[in-house]
This record gives sequence, C-alpha cells and structure tokens, in this order.
Amino acid sequence: MPKVRNPYTGRMITVSSKVRVGRPGSPRQRSYCARTAKISGNWRRNRNSKNLVQRRRWACPFIPGELRP
Repeated sequence: MPKVRNPYTGRMITVSSKVRVGRPGSPRQRSYCARTAKISGNWRRNRNSKNLVQRRRWACPFIPGELRP
C-alpha cells in the first residue's frame, strides 16, 4: 500500500485509494471483487463505508443488499 505524509502531523499514513485499480475483467479485479464481497459487517448499508466506496471505484458487480449509487 502506498504511503503519504499527513500535512498536519507530519506522519506517514497508508492510503488505500492511491492503489491502482485493475482493469475490468482482469484476474486482479475479479479476485478483489470476490474478496471484498465476503467481508462481514454492515458496510453494504453504509453509503460512505470504505469497502463500498472502493468496490464502486473498482467497478465490482452489485451483490444482494448492497446500496446502489
């Protein structure tokens, strides 16, 4: 995961949104979508959850119960 410097504290933090997104249909994209669909919790109903935001960014197919944009 890439790291960026927090301008307020000066600390390095890991940022997942800087990771390159796999092309639709690529093995990397398919495995990411399959892996994130299995994550437990209430992320499907939370519009601002990191998992749901990244799944939209990676163009993952919708799963039952997931909020649509």
